[in-house]
Amino acid sequence: MSYINLIKSSLHLLKCLTECKDRFDSLQTKPEKTEIYFYEQVQPTFELVKHKANSWELHALDWIIKENPKYIHQTQIESAMENIEQVVLQSFYKDVNKQRFYNLHHSVEYLLNTIMDEIEKKDASQ
Repeated sequence: MSYINLIKSSLHLLKCLTECKDRFDSLQTKPEKTEIYFYEQVQPTFELVKHKANSWELHALDWIIKENPKYIHQTQIESAMENIEQVVLQSFYKDVNKQRFYNLHHSVEYLLNTIMDEIEKKDASQ
């Protein structure tokens, strides 16, 4: 069975995560936490990524139900959703713990790559 939508969604999220990491790394000083900054910068980006993540979640959960992968479970998808939200929000502010940000980023990135690898292995064996 082809899971092209899950792969596309995963690739979109990986791109978004890379943008978040680049944004976080490029911040030299703490941006002022104003309503204008939040509504013009943070919220639109958050809403866009949240929409992509919701789509990915549906495809990922469907894949888990149908394929029952050995090392990927529903709770990981749920955790990844929370971590994606945190990565996006924290990428706008320099005052967050750098190690925590990178750990969250890596966790989601690892899960997305693992899912795509599993799908490719399954497709290659058929």
